[in-house]
Amino acid sequence: MICAHCSKSFAIDKIENQRGKGLASEIQCPFCQAWLGKSVVLSWVKIISFYTGVILLVWSYFDSSMREICVPVAVVSIMLMLVTHLMDQLKVTEAPEEEVVDNSEHLQKYR
Repeated sequence: MICAHCSKSFAIDKIENQRGKGLASEIQCPFCQAWLGKSVVLSWVKIISFYTGVILLVWSYFDSSMREICVPVAVVSIMLMLVTHLMDQLKVTEAPEEEVVDNSEHLQKYR
């Protein structure tokens, strides 16, 4: 996995902290301590469009009279699932506090 905050790569077994359940679960980056999660809405759209596409394709296979309606709707549904799968990436839900460093004396030397 790659952290959306610090852009460092880490393995799944390095994750120590997790909060939430189901689609709203979040993990904590082991390097920068930022909380990362996925969009619940995009996850639901992905799940619903997958099952809609599969059900409509199976229905059109067994019922030839519905084939003209079910196949195009199933194709659009599967395309929607693929697009939401590409959009559903880890995002920072709670960034760690940044330490404010006063380096004005150091900068003053080079002015």
